[in-house]
Amino acid sequence: GLIAPRTSAVEITVRDQFGRMLPAKISMRPVDDETPTLRPQLGDSAFSGGFTQIVFAPYGEARIETPAGLYEIFVSRGIEYGLWHSAEEGWPDGVVLSPGEAARLDTVLPLEVDSTGFISADLHVHAHPSHDSGVPLDTRVVTMVCEGVEFLSSTDHDYVTDYRPVIEDLGMDPWIQATVGTEVTTLEVGHFLGFPL
Repeated sequence: GLIAPRTSAVEITVRDQFGRMLPAKISMRPVDDETPTLRPQLGDSAFSGGFTQIVFAPYGEARIETPAGLYEIFVSRGIEYGLWHSAEEGWPDGVVLSPGEAARLDTVLPLEVDSTGFISADLHVHAHPSHDSGVPLDTRVVTMVCEGVEFLSSTDHDYVTDYRPVIEDLGMDPWIQATVGTEVTTLEVGHFLGFPL
């Protein structure tokens, strides 16, 4: 039979060097043979690189429930910010997450690249309206913001999608803006991106 181990948790806050809450991505990987790993055969998601948790924290904080164990934790936000890595921040052997308890990590990601005059953009973005994506619009906005993308163009196949209301509803407009676009799909002569629409 299956045995469900007691879970533990880690509560993480992410700030920039000025103390401002910062959208970020949190990635966790077990570092010993005792910590349970994901089991795709039982429906667990499969991540490359041995990661068992990848969580997006659009408001700079997250509580992650996970099996107890020893983890290597990474906190990132695209290419402009530094990487927070538990092994370099006081846990060279991994962060211990004990059964029934919550560990707390306060992380800082300093801005390391001066991008004045430049914008990080993704001009080929698919989400749920597109036949090749099951990602909801709000999730797509969150992933973009947490990866440091500042501007996106919707390019769902044969749908005109507007992310702007979703961005405003999530309160993400200080971090990202969008234009309306589409990807026109033909059978014989390829696919064509069009924006703004």
